[in-house]
Amino acid sequence: MLNKSRIAILAVLASLGVALAAPAEAKVNVGVGIGIGVGGFYPGYGYGGVYVPGAYYEPYYGVSCAQARSIVKGSGFYKVKAIDCSAPSYRFIAWQGGSKYKVRVNAAGNITGVTPL
Repeated sequence: MLNKSRIAILAVLASLGVALAAPAEAKVNVGVGIGIGVGGFYPGYGYGGVYVPGAYYEPYYGVSCAQARSIVKGSGFYKVKAIDCSAPSYRFIAWQGGSKYKVRVNAAGNITGVTPL
């Protein structure tokens, strides 16, 4: 009786295409490619974008008056008040160590002059 059920199970498995205790095959796919270095990456042309000749850079106008004020404050001055915010140089009245100073900042954000008042 036990042999009949084993034969029935093996017949069902064989009809389903199941191989019993068959060694597994390792399938290896190796490819060798040789490039000749022609072409390159062009944004656009086949990459879903639009080709734009040259890069776009926003023009640089320098620091604003508020940024220049922050630069003066960051240099150790306090009670900083703007007296002239016309580019290309900004002028401020500021205090440092109990003394009053006139501070000039250029459009690049550099302190160009400190004059005691």
